[in-house]
Amino acid sequence: MEELAGRVAVVTGGASGIGRAMAVRFRDAGMHVVIADVEEAPLAATAAELGVVGVRTDVADSASVQALADQVVERFGTAHVLCNNAGVGGGGVISSLTLNDWKWVLDVNLWGVVHGLQSFLPLLLANDDGGHVVNTASMAGLTAWPGIGPYNASKYAVVAISETLALELAGSRVGVSVLCPGVVNTNIFQSQRNRPEALRNPQRNPGARAANAQVTSMSGIDPSVVADQVHDAVVDVRFWILTHPELVEHVEHRTRSIVDAAHR
Repeated sequence: MEELAGRVAVVTGGASGIGRAMAVRFRDAGMHVVIADVEEAPLAATAAELGVVGVRTDVADSASVQALADQVVERFGTAHVLCNNAGVGGGGVISSLTLNDWKWVLDVNLWGVVHGLQSFLPLLLANDDGGHVVNTASMAGLTAWPGIGPYNASKYAVVAISETLALELAGSRVGVSVLCPGVVNTNIFQSQRNRPEALRNPQRNPGARAANAQVTSMSGIDPSVVADQVHDAVVDVRFWILTHPELVEHVEHRTRSIVDAAHR
């Protein structure tokens, strides 16, 4: 997709953070942009500020994502770039987690991607001028970190889905990228604000508090840096988007341990 001007981009989790930066970058490339988010007020404010279309969407709900796709088709006829970007952060050592903790993170981070593909992939495949899928995973989808078990699991799954999809679509007009950032300056560490009441724990999880305190003390890169790399990956049809090359050594260590184990 060397030419983006005039085409349609859909970005979930688009009201803030990486999603907002993607929306800005694609808008500046001349695209029609639709942002989706579960937070209604920030969504409306961001859409108005950026001059893009905002659609309130809960990616954990397949019907909500299908309604998003229906509105995109009604307004623009199709979509060309799908960014399955909405996500939440979930912390706590596994022994302290509840089933609600697991369900909340997997519903958004994993099922949100599945729902996006289910509703939008047929549109992209039907386009004569092609399309592109960008799935937001994480470096936590390439190497595990303690204290974020559900998050690790969801992001490993997103990487696997993306790799599978890229193999299946090889030779088609639809490209695939998987975004694996390190720490970025977003409000993902305040994800609890969007946690459904039905999936909240009766009392706060001390393991989660300890994990959250550790990660919130980390500083990250600006989301616009990530958005530039996403734009370039779509134009160049590049699969891996790695924003923090200094973290790749952790992936190398994991891979080496697998190879070493096979030769023992």
